[in-house]
Amino acid sequence: MKKEKIIKELEKIVNSKNIIFDENELEIYNKDWRGFYNYKSICVIFPKNKSEIIKIVKFCNKRNIKIVPQAGNTSLTGASVPSQDDYEIILNFKKINKIISLDKDNLLVTVEPGVILDNLKKFVEKNNFYFPLGLSSSGSCQIGGNIGTNAGGINALKYGSIRENIQGLEVVLADGSLINTISTNKKNNTGYDIKNIFCGSEGTLGIITKALLKIYPKPEDYFHCMFSFKESKDTIIFFKKLSRIFNSKIESAEIIPKIAINLTIKHGFLNKKFFNKDYESFLMCKFSLFENKNLFQKMFEEKINKLNHLFEDIIIPYSIQQEKDMWKFRDDLVEAYKLEGNYITNDISIPLNNMNDFTNEASAKINELVSNSRIYSFGHLGDGNIHFNIIEPINYSDNFNKYRNKIYEIVNDLVYKYEGSFSAEHGIGMIKKRSLLKYKDKNELLLMKKIKKTLDPKNIFNPGKIFDLN
Repeated sequence: MKKEKIIKELEKIVNSKNIIFDENELEIYNKDWRGFYNYKSICVIFPKNKSEIIKIVKFCNKRNIKIVPQAGNTSLTGASVPSQDDYEIILNFKKINKIISLDKDNLLVTVEPGVILDNLKKFVEKNNFYFPLGLSSSGSCQIGGNIGTNAGGINALKYGSIRENIQGLEVVLADGSLINTISTNKKNNTGYDIKNIFCGSEGTLGIITKALLKIYPKPEDYFHCMFSFKESKDTIIFFKKLSRIFNSKIESAEIIPKIAINLTIKHGFLNKKFFNKDYESFLMCKFSLFENKNLFQKMFEEKINKLNHLFEDIIIPYSIQQEKDMWKFRDDLVEAYKLEGNYITNDISIPLNNMNDFTNEASAKINELVSNSRIYSFGHLGDGNIHFNIIEPINYSDNFNKYRNKIYEIVNDLVYKYEGSFSAEHGIGMIKKRSLLKYKDKNELLLMKKIKKTLDPKNIFNPGKIFDLN
């Protein structure tokens, strides 16, 4: 079916003002967040409700027209953009963005897929509740995309990834039929848990049109602190002790390397170092409190004093602004390394007992490949999710990106060796398909393909993502 004909038929469903097909206007929707992929879509369509989505899906399925579901387009793996030129339409959710209802009795909120994460967090907070998903892209990412990629973030230590916070989903399948697993029942042991198939499927199995999410009582207060260490291995040893003492009170625990401090200062995100002396590694912690903050701090200091041989120094912010500044640094350190030239990122998870050995071996092998590479490893220590990033050497004259695939291979082989995962929270998309084939259990991968073929036999949903069917 010709492009012009497809657009005309879709205009009958959603109105011409809700379709974009000009190539210049399409650019921001075609291009992925990191700029790795920029294939041309047929058009972008902005449905306003579930009924329009069903009609679009039925139309596309009948004519074998491919659909890329797209939320905030903040994917780091190319999951939310076209996989080849003039092959897919993009179904963007930004106009399906209502917060439908708040169930205070059952601690649940019902939302449409285009709701921006920050808007949801602010809405429930105004009602004295808390939605725990915390991402650096929270001002633009949308709930549908968060579910599609099973987003994690800095609070997964306490609350889990978004999968653990989904009570039910409404999903349009490839033939246009509707599945509704939404129920307020905490216990529902009636066969397969269908909703979990769609969480993390990256839009390859169905279109999410509604989600029922768990919310939590808003903590009375938070306590924040930052520790310093001579080495990263000391940070890991200390955190194990800390987590045994404070357990579920710890909401976030972020490991930060010295280079992150230096580069955020260099690029103007930070005015000065947090500590008077130089240290190699840092641990930022946030504790959620349902008790008096002053009493908690007194108890905290008593217990921490018994562990003072395990760390070098500690900072406790004494104002709300100091607390905000500390966590702003955590966000800014992501932007700082991007200003240092070419870089290669890895979203991995490693068991804590293997993390130091992995880091040492991976760093050594990468520097054998490209000497003086700068290791910029940081992330969610509490759940073992580390962003093991590599920045090109200072004053580097060669093309660092030509080593990208080799560095991925080095890192992922070692992740496999140390019993980790090569994708902790960003998904597979297009960029990690080869890794999935290499490291995923073959029978598990075969089952995934069978599920895909059953639910989407014509492969109209997000083709070319996660794996290829041929």
